[in-house]
Amino acid sequence: MKWLQNGNLTKLVAFFVIATVITCTVSFAANGWQSFTKEPDSDNIVADKNTENDDFDENKDGANTGAGDNSGNDVPVVAPTPKYYHYITGKETDLESSLKRPMCVVFSSADPLYGLSSSYLTIELPTEHGNTRFLAFTDDAKSLGKIGSIAPSRGYINNLAAYFGGVLLSYGNDDEFDYDSATPTGVLDFSSTPGYCYTEYNSFVYTNGDLVNAFLNNTNTNLIANDTCRAPYSFAPVDSTVAGNESATNVVITFSDSNTTELVFSANDGKYTMTKNANQKNDLLNDKAISYDNIFILSADSTTYETSESTQLIIDTLGGGSGQYIHGGTMTKISWTRDAGGNLIFLNSEGERLTVNPGTSYIAFIKSSSPTSVKVS
Repeated sequence: MKWLQNGNLTKLVAFFVIATVITCTVSFAANGWQSFTKEPDSDNIVADKNTENDDFDENKDGANTGAGDNSGNDVPVVAPTPKYYHYITGKETDLESSLKRPMCVVFSSADPLYGLSSSYLTIELPTEHGNTRFLAFTDDAKSLGKIGSIAPSRGYINNLAAYFGGVLLSYGNDDEFDYDSATPTGVLDFSSTPGYCYTEYNSFVYTNGDLVNAFLNNTNTNLIANDTCRAPYSFAPVDSTVAGNESATNVVITFSDSNTTELVFSANDGKYTMTKNANQKNDLLNDKAISYDNIFILSADSTTYETSESTQLIIDTLGGGSGQYIHGGTMTKISWTRDAGGNLIFLNSEGERLTVNPGTSYIAFIKSSSPTSVKVS
């Protein structure tokens, strides 16, 4: 009792309070030290620092380490896969095809045709006596088992082959008069090297993929484009369509009484199928119909030279004129010319570079002196 009365109780209470405070202080200090010395979680550190700034540079090298998602975690930046497009068709392709020069073959439209269905661009040009020739562009001759009948080229045909950067395949050149024309950077003349072609019925000249590739290898012809080639038009953005302001489901081009090309639109596949003189023009190589997504009709000046021995028609493919662009059952009026660099260019009614839909194309040159030779309905 004396112990309690002498204030020892107060001392005992004070002792327990001081002991409790010391114990809590030591425990808090120990836990704090343990948390500080723990191996840091690098992912949490990045997330924490990126909370205020998603452009946090973890490596201090000026590069953003990630975009960050909604959870606060760092998301690696994935570079998009590059896309390549064919400069004539506007369709997606691989890198090699986007750099490759096309091969263009001169066909006589009146002769049996093998391989024309593989052409993504076919140009029909008039010659004298109402006849026409095709200049057909393709990338891969190897897949074709037969190509022809191959016809001679002309200066105005060479102009178009040179513009598109093509390697020209023809059986000689039958120009009888000199005039302004360009020479393609690659010409494979089967008339001067008959070992790469063969003749049927003494008049029809043919070749095939293996012979063409041997021709290319033996002449060291480079198929990679040295210069940037471009089409006369630009392409509409993905998932959009260019439509004309007039109906055009049937196109008839009369080159002569014995030579008419008709292109009939099918809504099922959106293509125009070719007929010649009221007969569907199928590729004899595979019996495929010859059809195209885009139709261009270009009016051009022409000159006819006549002598006692011969007559020759020359189409001015270096000039310009009016025309029509036809696609998807519709038509719009256009014009064509050469720009300051000598490049072929198609223009819309406002004088701007024409925008077209990606796909295969047929181009017909007609004489400006006979505009009524084209009927569109």
